[in-house]
Amino acid sequence: MSQTPAGMSRFSIASPLAGGALHAVGSGLFHTLLPLRLVAEGYGPDAVGLVVGAEGAGFLAGCIGSVRLIRSVGEVRAYAALSATSAVLILSLGIQPHLAVFMIIQAIVGFANAGQAVVIESWMNAMVSNKNRGRILTLYVLLLGLFYGLGQLLATDIDPAGDAMLMIAAAFYVIALIPVTAIWVGEPALHVPVGIKLFRTFRISPIGALACLMTGLISSTFASIGPLYGLEMKFPQQTIVLLMAATQLGALFLQFPLGYLSDRLDRRMMMLWLSATLAVLCAVFLFLTPTTPFWLFLILFSIFGGISEIFYPLGVAHANDRADPDEFVTVSSNLLLIWAFGGTIGPAIVTSGMAPFGSAIFFWYAIGLSTLFAAYALWRGYHQPAAKSREQFVAYPQTSPAVYEWTPHDEADGGDAGKASQ
Repeated sequence: MSQTPAGMSRFSIASPLAGGALHAVGSGLFHTLLPLRLVAEGYGPDAVGLVVGAEGAGFLAGCIGSVRLIRSVGEVRAYAALSATSAVLILSLGIQPHLAVFMIIQAIVGFANAGQAVVIESWMNAMVSNKNRGRILTLYVLLLGLFYGLGQLLATDIDPAGDAMLMIAAAFYVIALIPVTAIWVGEPALHVPVGIKLFRTFRISPIGALACLMTGLISSTFASIGPLYGLEMKFPQQTIVLLMAATQLGALFLQFPLGYLSDRLDRRMMMLWLSATLAVLCAVFLFLTPTTPFWLFLILFSIFGGISEIFYPLGVAHANDRADPDEFVTVSSNLLLIWAFGGTIGPAIVTSGMAPFGSAIFFWYAIGLSTLFAAYALWRGYHQPAAKSREQFVAYPQTSPAVYEWTPHDEADGGDAGKASQ
């Protein structure tokens, strides 16, 4: 009963898009308030880093192994099981489990999130014709970002220590089941899992791989450190939530103009200047005080989100500039694993130093990483020739390896999708 793109209604794609968007609302609310909840329950910053890192590890495992689970029961059943599992586990946090149990719960939630993304993105890949892939991918990125931000804004007046936070987040995870399971749009066959070829990926594009790693180490880490920074500044919860939402929106909207610019410049030099700018921006954060005007915090958080996140899609684009066409999906998928690894270890590294040094440790950490990256980009720029061919920038989300099956290089018409996504 699987349907083909030619036989589908133009509205068929709305079903998986709606499921992904609703899931993003719950995720935005939950992940914004999770660090605040842990602090309210008496945990220190180091525990926050361990919990967030555990979810990153689960996501990494889900990217690698969820396809086998999904194949064994089918996409619809797998999505339902994974979503229900996440909802139940989130609700179970109301019993205030031991830290080790908390970490196990978050690891399973991370695995489930990766598996759900595989289902959604495999579905859309099967439903979209090649000429529309770029536009649909751009729409998907925008919807995920906007609805994640909406979830963050919903967290403004919700007590992070109460049960309402858990109930609302779990409710959105369950509501996401409705468009996915109640509307039949066919079940495509999943592709063979992409092999783990990290060393090959580093050899093809060392700077691309390091850019993705740095995004995980800095941007993903800030998702957990940002709320703790707000608490240290003694900001009310509403202010913290708005600042984290500004980070998300900056990451969402700055990547398109910066990506457009990267198609016309040497990406290595662009990443060099962006990493230098990020180091300066983090240095500015060191001088902010609670009396600094709120509008300045909003601007700085937005720019930080936009610059720290752009390294991932730029790294993917630069790697694809240098990869053979038959390696695009493998290289891009392995770059996602490298990003996820950075997001797994980054929170634990930074939060372990917060007790003696406060949240300023994150900005020193980010200054160090971005400075080292800038130095390496400068060295590569002088010692390695620029790529002879250029692939157009595509705003890939950090969701699952399945999204790279959308790559325009898979089809004979050669790149319409990438052009459409600008």
